[in-house]
Amino acid sequence: MNVAFFIPELSNRGGVEISTINIVNALASSSKININLIVFNDDAFVSELHPKVNIMCLNIANYKKQYLTLIRRFRHFLMSNEIDVVVTVESMSYLFSFFPLMTLRNRPKIVVWEHFNYKNDNGRKSRSFLRILAAKSADLIILLTERDVEEWKKNIQISAKITYIYNISTFDRVNNDYNKNSTTIISIGRYTQVKGFDRLIEIWKILQCKYNNLDWKMNIIGYGENKEQLQALIDDSNLKNIALISGENVELNYMEAGFYCMTSYFEGLPMVLIEAQSFGLPSIAFDIFTGPSEILDESTGILIKDSDLEAYADAIYKLISDPELRKKMSISALQASSRFSKEMVVGKWIDELEKITS
Repeated sequence: MNVAFFIPELSNRGGVEISTINIVNALASSSKININLIVFNDDAFVSELHPKVNIMCLNIANYKKQYLTLIRRFRHFLMSNEIDVVVTVESMSYLFSFFPLMTLRNRPKIVVWEHFNYKNDNGRKSRSFLRILAAKSADLIILLTERDVEEWKKNIQISAKITYIYNISTFDRVNNDYNKNSTTIISIGRYTQVKGFDRLIEIWKILQCKYNNLDWKMNIIGYGENKEQLQALIDDSNLKNIALISGENVELNYMEAGFYCMTSYFEGLPMVLIEAQSFGLPSIAFDIFTGPSEILDESTGILIKDSDLEAYADAIYKLISDPELRKKMSISALQASSRFSKEMVVGKWIDELEKITS
């Protein structure tokens, strides 16, 4: 089977890009599939890809000015390489792959792989239209959670087959002895509004006001445009033991942490919680619309009613105060992480692709 994944660029290192690299590399290692990757113009990521991945750069610097060129080059690649399936990463990218696909006489099967939950358009109003277009014209829609499948079925008249497949964890399960003596809490992500680090800082303020003499520290690991704003929130509140840390050695941060905190406003299926489980970390998260509830349960972490900052602070204190509970949750988290293993996820991808091409 000759499969092409299309994503405009991979230069950002958010969850979408990481998930795409993970699944492309995993599928490339399978003897059943030949993997191609179509991008606009980006070679910075080449070293991260499996050597069997065939990369096609369309050399598009400005899609608005080069839209017709984009269509022509996209069509030429599909015809020249006899592609059986095109996987468009994210419904927004269907803006670019739809016309090249629909103008082919013998078009490949079309898969649209959406990474944002139905209630989150990620600031793009056109996403709603492109989701409807995908539902009408694609052969398969792949979402990240069962809950999101239900939401699509409820709100869109769908002609395509629709299913969900979890993301692969970036890290293999790490049989690292959990350190119940660690006094470090971590949270990881880009410093953007959607990740909710502003409310994590407010939670830390509540925690420090409510419980005295805590010797634990909170490291918020990442990068992004809101760094100065977040630092100002920390400084203005005179908070102790909380810091913004550059994300250069993420794996080491997971290994040395006591537990993980996520305070996002929206997620599809949060990679950070999946990664945390791979290291056997207990986690706390708000029970937002999709994501955390399909990863965490009471054996692996704590789910908090969305926006209840005080309850979240109490949950942090609960884990801080009970090393045996953290150890027990760590064992369960590591066991639960098998759902996101490469073998499990790749098997589901291959099964779905074989169904639409048979």
